[in-house]
Amino acid sequence: MKTSLKLPRRLRNQKGMLTLDFLFAIIMMFAFTAILFAFSITFTAVELAQYATYAASRAYFAAHKTSDDQEAAGKKKFNDLVVAERAPLGTFFKNGWFTLSPVELKDFNGEYSSDADKDSDTFVGARTTMVAKILQMRFPLLGSTTEDDLSAVINSFLMREPTEEECQDFVADRFNRILALDPRFSSASIPPDAYVQIMDDGC
Repeated sequence: MKTSLKLPRRLRNQKGMLTLDFLFAIIMMFAFTAILFAFSITFTAVELAQYATYAASRAYFAAHKTSDDQEAAGKKKFNDLVVAERAPLGTFFKNGWFTLSPVELKDFNGEYSSDADKDSDTFVGARTTMVAKILQMRFPLLGSTTEDDLSAVINSFLMREPTEEECQDFVADRFNRILALDPRFSSASIPPDAYVQIMDDGC
């Protein structure tokens, strides 16, 4: 004898059975859209930070009276672009999404391998660290993207021209180095005041 189980009308109603799938799909779509937006903005921020370090490195590159003056010129350029009250890039790095560390202007060759046979000691310029807080996201049902700050070191190496002070020291020492080339030079009776410093080569 065949009997059929008759379910109540409420249990046989299939309306809204895709609601959970729809909600999960909406959350997934929103999450991927937010992540793609965050990546796009982050790449833009990296390019702007790269330009700021390039401008600072270029100002640092130019010759000056002392190396401190060169460093001050590079920092001023970076601050004018990023830190100042009306800096053109300031609002981009003051909205809480991204932060830039103070720029460093110095010789970074000690952090890289060098080859005596090649002119590889060229890592002199500007450096800053960018933290992208926008990439720290938390989505319902999906969790968070990361718990740590995501940062990147941004460099711009253009070398550095010698300063006026370094050129004067170099030219002043030239006479002694010439005398050291050959014993005949040092034995010659050349008074020290006979050597006249001429800054004619731009050092």
